[in-house]
Amino acid sequence: MDNGKISVRYARALLSEATEQHCETEVYRQLCLLTANYSLAIQQFGEALSNPLASDTEKVELLRATIGEPPHPCLEHFLAFVTAKKRENKIFLIALKYQEMYREMKQLLRADVTAAVELDDKAQESIRNFVREHFHCDVELHLKVDPTLIGGFTLDIEHNRMDASIKGRLEKLKKEL
Repeated sequence: MDNGKISVRYARALLSEATEQHCETEVYRQLCLLTANYSLAIQQFGEALSNPLASDTEKVELLRATIGEPPHPCLEHFLAFVTAKKRENKIFLIALKYQEMYREMKQLLRADVTAAVELDDKAQESIRNFVREHFHCDVELHLKVDPTLIGGFTLDIEHNRMDASIKGRLEKLKKEL
């Protein structure tokens, strides 16, 4: 069975169980933490999870530590289940698929905003309102600061980028000249 089918099946099962227990948002939040931390050292996690000498309990503890806080009981049970089924090496893909399914279910868009400086609450709310107005759904903002933009920001939604940065305008002007 390929990785795509495995991750979809497990993610769908977790979302279904979490929805029944009314904890889908908490599981989503914790899986976002897991994927963020996991991606920082993906090679090391992959090696540790595929180590045949590590017990299932040790693998679950590693996954719990990756979240950075005690997992919700629903997620705790799921991690133990995935490990018992010897699918722990797929947890990153399962977590990403869960996040995708959750956002679709909640009609939530992920928007990555990269700004030249830290954005205040008013600027963040303006961006949220812009996305709500144009995409007719709620938005989850992920903020990053990149001083090389000089000023302004870029907004990445789905597979679209809107560039309102000075750096982007200068590059556009350079191409036109």
